[in-house]
Amino acid sequence: MTYTRYFLQSCLLLFLVSFPLGAFEGSMNYEKFYRLNTPLYRSDSGDLINFSLESHGLEKSKKFDYFYSGDVRLYFQDNNALNYSLQEAYVRYIGDSYQLYVGRKILDWNPNEKYWSLGYLNANQAFTLLSTEEEGVTGIVYNKEIGPFEFDVLLSYVFIPQMNPAVDFKNGEIIRRSDWAKPLPRNAEVITNGSSLPLYYNNPNYDISKILLNKSLGGNVMYKWRNGGIAAFAVYKPENQLRINASASVANSNDKVLIDLEPTVNHHAYYGVQLLQDFGDVKTISGLSYVDPNARLGRDFPISIDNARKSNPFKYLTLDPSYEKEAYSHFSVNLDRKIYKLSLNYIHLLSGNIRRPDDFFSETVKWKRA
Repeated sequence: MTYTRYFLQSCLLLFLVSFPLGAFEGSMNYEKFYRLNTPLYRSDSGDLINFSLESHGLEKSKKFDYFYSGDVRLYFQDNNALNYSLQEAYVRYIGDSYQLYVGRKILDWNPNEKYWSLGYLNANQAFTLLSTEEEGVTGIVYNKEIGPFEFDVLLSYVFIPQMNPAVDFKNGEIIRRSDWAKPLPRNAEVITNGSSLPLYYNNPNYDISKILLNKSLGGNVMYKWRNGGIAAFAVYKPENQLRINASASVANSNDKVLIDLEPTVNHHAYYGVQLLQDFGDVKTISGLSYVDPNARLGRDFPISIDNARKSNPFKYLTLDPSYEKEAYSHFSVNLDRKIYKLSLNYIHLLSGNIRRPDDFFSETVKWKRA
């Protein structure tokens, strides 16, 4: 939504002012794509230019160091839309027996999540439908090793939702800033007169602080042996994508249905276990993960979200997000050589999938078995 664009612009400007660029790598590429299918609501954006920037890697010899990476994508033809992504931007401090990270950092607590773009722990960059690039969690990460054990703790008071794919609002219509934004319904059947009326989307009205000021708490522990290890993680944090509640009414002129969208933050619990084992150059990772969008921790880090979990039954259409639990098993085998890579990946949905196909305001499962 619009606020994410302005917020990220401010973050990028503040970051560039706060940190010297130093040693970094950058790239610029131009892309043009053609469709093999015809979407119901399509844009005309087939040309784009992408800018990427990444700082030097962290140096073990430095007590203080920093890292950043980000992308900016400009689409042509449609409305010159821009997509932004600040993947990571943090400082690291090395203490006597620990490491401290402050800022936006990608967590590697569930390595197989990135390949399948699940987006439960780290947000997806989501420039394209199946992009595997991620955006980190914003907060403080404490890392410490004790013998064969390694511990990570996450604490955050700031939440930055997934930036893409984003939409804007203009003259009652939703303007998509990339082809991958989920299309929302444009018409509703009104039972009272049997006609189909267009939907008019009012600009969302919300308090940004109620979105940004949300807390996260999580941890990861790993026991290592010579060629592998076993790890378990648990985190309670906001979902990376905002939930959209909505209310609807028929205009006084009876020529359209007025829709008020209300973005809201929903916390969820995400936990899992992985077994990692290397067989020479072949690395294997198998695991189980579980996500519960209905979880509550204590008083839910008492942050008041007035419109959270609001249900808006409306006789013309259903505008009520569903909150379904999901469980996955996953497995990967990877061989990484200098001139080639081989990878075999498998994922299986262990839970049921009962969400309606017309549930426009909820996320459906990405994978059942693949």
